[in-house]
Amino acid sequence: MAINSFVMSLFLILVVGRLLGELSDRLGFPSVVGEVTAGMLIGPSLLNWVVPHSTLAIIAELGVIFLLFDIGCETSIKKLAHSGTKAVSVALLGIVIPLIVTGLASLYWLSLPPFTALFFGCALTATSIGISMRVLALNNQTQSAAGQIILGAAVIDDIVGVILLSVLFNFASSGELAVSSTLVLFIMIACFIIFSPPLVRVIIYLTRWLHLKTRIPGYEVFVVTAMICLFAWLAHWFGTPAILGGFAVGMGLSRQFTSPFNQYLKNPFSYTHKLEQSAKPLVQLFSPIFFVYVGISLDLSQLDMSFMGLLLLAWLTFIAVASKFMAGLLASSNWHEKMIVGSAMVPRGEVGLVFAEMGRQLDVIQAKEFAILVMVIALTTLIGPLLLKYTSSKQAE
Repeated sequence: MAINSFVMSLFLILVVGRLLGELSDRLGFPSVVGEVTAGMLIGPSLLNWVVPHSTLAIIAELGVIFLLFDIGCETSIKKLAHSGTKAVSVALLGIVIPLIVTGLASLYWLSLPPFTALFFGCALTATSIGISMRVLALNNQTQSAAGQIILGAAVIDDIVGVILLSVLFNFASSGELAVSSTLVLFIMIACFIIFSPPLVRVIIYLTRWLHLKTRIPGYEVFVVTAMICLFAWLAHWFGTPAILGGFAVGMGLSRQFTSPFNQYLKNPFSYTHKLEQSAKPLVQLFSPIFFVYVGISLDLSQLDMSFMGLLLLAWLTFIAVASKFMAGLLASSNWHEKMIVGSAMVPRGEVGLVFAEMGRQLDVIQAKEFAILVMVIALTTLIGPLLLKYTSSKQAE
């Protein structure tokens, strides 16, 4: 992408995303809804001012990595572990039901081959951590019991989504299931999640010592950005989504950090607080770019706009929403909490889009099915925050 095209595209993403995000917030909706709508407005669906491009996709992914870092900073490992059983139950239910229901629906109503239908179903299993946690953060609910269940379940969803994607990719490429490589991938992911936060804390101690030697301004934001980039790369190298690298750095920085090495790695609060605060402007600048880019990725011209085509799209979207919403049934005995968790599991987003793009590249999914799948993902991305906003406000009453 030429520099003039890139800077103008970025200008439009930032300005239109901000304007519609503000408008959405003033109308009582989550700003995420306005940002995704902004992407649809300036993207191929309507004005065609900005088109999807690999350069913009990387900037967008960087935005969600920073967002997950911010969420990690507020995350308590103890609370996350305490909600572990419920989070696992919600995650498994939120994977199995959409996989079966949307897979069978696409097999029957879209007349897809069995493997393509399986791919279609798998693409709709992963919950978007960024979208749900952004809405919860706006309502100050990330540290609630429901927030911890949602965070744990969404992380598990993403990990399982990556494993499923790896398995399906290997099968589509070689025609056989590679059990050994899948097991190795699972072990690598587990190692990354367990050892990353303590390693981040060790690096924090080292950089605090170096801080005394530096003379150039901007040291804190340099440290945070460098660590996020390093651990995003490590996450990708270990086979996990790069966004979990940002999350790991945030957890290592968190004042609620807990590990078996706590007696040796006590929190230097004044320094870690400076690191966290220095990254806030980056989070606020880059994270909306991801949500605008989700809307840009959607091209309505590829859809069947006849009455039956729109009816089919609405039915598939309803199935995708309902099958995830049911995951909240196992969250707790409190019905408000069930509804909050169910609503937060609805938006798909980044992992679903990765699935769709991979399927298109492998010719598993054709142009028509790709457009339907991306549209269903985009609609769940819009519907999920609205449901979550509504259920959260009901709980507040």
